[in-house]
Amino acid sequence: MQIEKIVVKNFKKFKDNTFEFNEDVNILVGDNASGKSTILEAIDIALNNSYCGRAISGNLSIDMFNNDSIQEFIASDKTQDKLPEILIEAYIANCPDHKGNNNSLKVDCDGIFVRIAFDQDLGTDYADFLHENPDLKTIPIEFYKAEWFYFSWKRATKFSKQIKCFFVDPPRLHPTFGSKKYISDIVNSNLEPNTRSILNLNFRRLKQQFDEEEDIKKLNKGLDSENKVTEKDLEISVNFASQTTWENNLQLNVDEVPFSQIGDGEQRQIRIKLALWQKSKDTHIVMIEEPENHLSHINLVKLIKYIEDNAVGQQIFITTHSSYVLNKLNFGKVCLISNEYKRLSDVDFSTVKTLKRLPGYDTLRAVLCTKIILVEGPSDELLLKKIHLINHGNLPEENGIDIIVVRGIGFKNYLNIIQHLRHQVHVVKDNDGNHQGNIEEWKNPYVDFDFIKVFSPTNDACSSLEPALVDANSGELCQLDKLAEIILGPNILKNYQNLGKNIPTREAFLRGRYQGQNSGGEKVDAAMRLFESDEDIIFPAYLTEALNFDA
Repeated sequence: MQIEKIVVKNFKKFKDNTFEFNEDVNILVGDNASGKSTILEAIDIALNNSYCGRAISGNLSIDMFNNDSIQEFIASDKTQDKLPEILIEAYIANCPDHKGNNNSLKVDCDGIFVRIAFDQDLGTDYADFLHENPDLKTIPIEFYKAEWFYFSWKRATKFSKQIKCFFVDPPRLHPTFGSKKYISDIVNSNLEPNTRSILNLNFRRLKQQFDEEEDIKKLNKGLDSENKVTEKDLEISVNFASQTTWENNLQLNVDEVPFSQIGDGEQRQIRIKLALWQKSKDTHIVMIEEPENHLSHINLVKLIKYIEDNAVGQQIFITTHSSYVLNKLNFGKVCLISNEYKRLSDVDFSTVKTLKRLPGYDTLRAVLCTKIILVEGPSDELLLKKIHLINHGNLPEENGIDIIVVRGIGFKNYLNIIQHLRHQVHVVKDNDGNHQGNIEEWKNPYVDFDFIKVFSPTNDACSSLEPALVDANSGELCQLDKLAEIILGPNILKNYQNLGKNIPTREAFLRGRYQGQNSGGEKVDAAMRLFESDEDIIFPAYLTEALNFDA
């Protein structure tokens, strides 16, 4: 069983949205406050009738409602028909017991939903309340109820529900409550009824042993011995009024340290691993909130390897801000939460394979940013930032432009990702002495994507950044000398100055300094000096053009 899609109406930032999912892994990414956690919460509400670890009926709050729906209600006459309702529907595959057409799409399929709406039985009470409070400025959730139904029109219960969902670290869950809830979930998922009965019996035996302790007998004998509180016997004992009392007295220990006292990173790893281990107990869906939190890189590598090896047969939902997580688990499973919900299931397989093998590259930046400049090396990045700083007084990131050095995975792997997102991307690329072959012909596969533009020197003699920079400043000797004084070290500058005052000679010297396989370090040093300099340098036109994006 797995979720094919959910429909979310009036829940938090989602007014009326539909989200379709992959049947195995779903990696939810997006900017802060984009709604990644909200989607996990919506799934938890629909499948578990739970919000922040508690039953939804006793945990209603104003912040659950979409702000637009709240404002629309406040602007209305506030009668009961204007009260907004929250609807969350989970459309499920291979769950015929829940099949029916009791859903907003009116289709005959498997599914379950939660509706949070006005309780019609309280119509008269609400009318009286509204008469006394005509200036109501909020949603009166005291008059609401939560309904949990299958698409088959039957009322849902935790006992009849076929699909099992486990949420690791629901957001805003109080740590103390969370540990108790977590243990309770483990117990409910992994103990058969007869085993639970035996544990309950053994716990009652412990109670009897407690009552027989001499210190307890002595305490109880002296408790209200003069019968001033009551004429009946008063004693201290273990509470067995609740069937779950024994569960509430359990705790997890790690190396004899209580689970709640170990580090957050270790807690998270154990929760995730136990959740995946429960697949043997028919847990169909596991939701994980940012597994990289509180983990060192090495521990994250181990955890992601565990998820890879053990998530077989389960539908996994993961939110993350880590490129490593999404590269390693499968970039093609990314679900981007943005102005428009997009799944990257069509990403080229060779790109996915490359990223799994080389997961350390920051590909998440290419997914999240809508204005991207791809460059070959750090020198290009530094000079682009310098130009933007001169022209706009700030760095490009502050204007929403992200400059990404493609390094080992190359331009094409990034473009294979971005072409599915339709983000504006500018490629700054060396022509390597052949503009026609290395630029014009190279960009042919992207001619149909008007949001992809390529910038490069058109002159074959300006094969890379440094020759293009020298060429831009070679119009006058004083300008060329100014460039040399910045980019050359003191000893090399003397050699340059001894060449005589001839532009072609000095230009050829500068070009020669930054050519060849061993010149990388000198190129970066030169770019760093240019970035830190206040001198008026002429930058190649193609770099300035690459910083200009459509509004």
